Amino acid sequence: MNIQPQMIQVTYVSEKTSNSDKNLTSIFEISQKNNPEKSITGCLLIGSNSYLQLLEGPTLAVEELYAKIIKDSRHKNVKKLYDKVIEERLFSSWSMKFAPFENLDWSNKEFNSGNFLNIEPDGAENVFNSIKRIALG
Repeated sequence: MNIQPQMIQVTYVSEKTSNSDKNLTSIFEISQKNNPEKSITGCLLIGSNSYLQLLEGPTLAVEELYAKIIKDSRHKNVKKLYDKVIEERLFSSWSMKFAPFENLDWSNKEFNSGNFLNIEPDGAENVFNSIKRIALG
């Protein structure tokens, strides 16, 4: 019998410490290399002053990655919005989808300017569900 490890989904928001393209390239390259090996999937929204990210996968792998993000110099004021056990991934085929905020139609003025810092957990969940719906066409 094949028992799958428990999966969780963690969503957080953080302030960007730099708007450097080099930082974004580094995050992208590391995600593309490391996440598939650890069965982590998700989506990263890149705002003007902040990141909004959803991570999902095996509990231990996601918790270890989140602990690294908290210490990462590219982030400050990291705030976990929610952490929940999941049966099914939202972004099963994306090792890490990068979505610039300008590509989405927001109903919230702060989001339109790329500011995710005041987002509430329900709002974050709605954002990622909307991205999933858009991606499915």
